[in-house]
Amino acid sequence: MKASINVKKKRSFKKTFMGMVRFLAVLFAHAVSGPALAQTFTPVVEDSIDFVITGTTPAKTDSVAWFLVAPYRQCLVPRVPVVDGRFRIAGRLPRHTFLQIGDFEENDLQFIVDDVPTDINLATGEMTGSPLQRRFIEGQLRQRAIARSIEPWWDSLSEDRQDSLRLMAEGDINPATPQDSADSEKFSSAMADMNACCRQNIRRNLDNVIPAYYLHVHYGALTPSEKQEFMRKDAPYARHPAMQRPWQRYQGEELQRTMTGVPFRDFTATDSLGQTLRLANYIDGQHYVLLDFWASWCGPCIGSFPHLRELSETYKDKGLRLISISLDKDRDAWLAALRSHRNPWPQLHSPSNTGTEGQDAADLYGIVTIPAYVLIAPDGTVIALDKDLATPAQLNAKLAEVMGEASAK
Repeated sequence: MKASINVKKKRSFKKTFMGMVRFLAVLFAHAVSGPALAQTFTPVVEDSIDFVITGTTPAKTDSVAWFLVAPYRQCLVPRVPVVDGRFRIAGRLPRHTFLQIGDFEENDLQFIVDDVPTDINLATGEMTGSPLQRRFIEGQLRQRAIARSIEPWWDSLSEDRQDSLRLMAEGDINPATPQDSADSEKFSSAMADMNACCRQNIRRNLDNVIPAYYLHVHYGALTPSEKQEFMRKDAPYARHPAMQRPWQRYQGEELQRTMTGVPFRDFTATDSLGQTLRLANYIDGQHYVLLDFWASWCGPCIGSFPHLRELSETYKDKGLRLISISLDKDRDAWLAALRSHRNPWPQLHSPSNTGTEGQDAADLYGIVTIPAYVLIAPDGTVIALDKDLATPAQLNAKLAEVMGEASAK
């Protein structure tokens, strides 16, 4: 899976949901974009304005933290003091910037920067402020109510049990007992309710910028028809800076929809000795070619190597050629990863976002998250791409299908 990162720590259901949403969405750390995809989006950054957000918290804390979200743009998280239960955050930021405020006891809410002062109770969500701010907060309170309805049950589970249910939801493991099935269904039902609430929050705000936040975080959980519904170039939120990531993903998916059944797109890349090679060198009329897009900094990519080794061993004598293509910008980091993992199939280097349109392997195949795969037939026809090979099960099924046909022939 693209972002199956297990955290050995109990988490609230809301945090678990947000982690799962980020798994389904294009993760910050594992997102890549080529120049052609990037240059089609020009964000509109509005004029900076002074803003003030004040509030109360019942938490036993001497400070609250705030930071920019969607997109996240800060390394340092500022804190402001809480005095007699009250805090005050003031500054100057572009209008309609998204920021988050939290009191370290899970009373976190996101806000929109506007020129109407906001006052809020972080625990209850009671507030005064602009109508736009109120709509944003009300949507989050609906999500919070769903999360808190299931949290007593969730908190009663052990850390290992929580991890297992997350893996079941991600499709990495199957329920083994009736209790597994019951718990998995309960967890999945709550996740579905949260997802439905996110969709509702988008549909209720198609006339303003709020959808930019939800699309930035929640895009990967949308169905194809919902993506077409929400990804509108004429929408009020279409050019919000938070929309860069959803547009890159959407454009990559649109490109991939046109590529199945057509000839492969050739590109040049270098091997570990610095020799320049072309993808065409590996299309020989005899082998299926599976392209594996990865990078040394991508944890899920490294985690996929054992599965790829199994596939390589299973199919190497049956007509499959596996080729890994690193998108590392740092060639030395790529070479170090090669020495560490020693995968026994061709390794090529094609840095992402090189600035030269058409020379970037990821760009040519609409790859915006990794790990990602492209399967090419012996005659050079693209059989399947990332969207159809996103999970180990999908990859296994497709290879079994085509390699079975190859054996029959």
